[in-house]
Amino acid sequence: MYHRLQALVLKTGVSAEADKTVLLFTREWGKVLECDFSVYLKTPNARSRVTGVRILNGFSSLRSDWRRFCMAQHCSEICDALTMYNSENAMKYDLLGRTWELLEKAENPKRIVLAFTMRFLKLSGYSFLDYIKRGNLQTTRSVYDVLLKISTMSGEALDADEGMDDSILSEVESCLEGYLNLYLTRPLHSKKFMSKIAVMEKQLAAAN
Repeated sequence: MYHRLQALVLKTGVSAEADKTVLLFTREWGKVLECDFSVYLKTPNARSRVTGVRILNGFSSLRSDWRRFCMAQHCSEICDALTMYNSENAMKYDLLGRTWELLEKAENPKRIVLAFTMRFLKLSGYSFLDYIKRGNLQTTRSVYDVLLKISTMSGEALDADEGMDDSILSEVESCLEGYLNLYLTRPLHSKKFMSKIAVMEKQLAAAN
């Protein structure tokens, strides 16, 4: 049976059975292994085979800027790690797609990633603010206020907010990263890569 699906590509790889396997995040069926798609499937749980593809948005601005691409890949890895196969969630799908769109043009892309992380965790049943309210983590008032902003403001408003303090954002990022790691079975590849690049840039700056 053929099905027409909209999907975001989380990652691709080469397998022994086919030229390429693609991990898709679909609006209709959630995460499936295998931009409008024609897919042959007996059931949502079966191994799928893509028979036709129309790209709706190639996110060319992300692919031409490696830093933004890494941030988009970071969001994809979070989605993959916190989403079961064949678990439909249109809100997660819309959040990831909207985040990629914002990352293409945002002046402060790191804020967009932080907002995505908080909101995706909440959609997965792991609200960071609830975790703090239960007394599991002590934060300063400044950090908590920024967390509230990140969890409620629109992406455009968050990107344009001139009242954000970079040092507070760094504290927020550290707290959120520690909380996220409670639910990950392995470190995110994108995070490791960006950390290595940051170390290399510091070494080059020191050498010059």
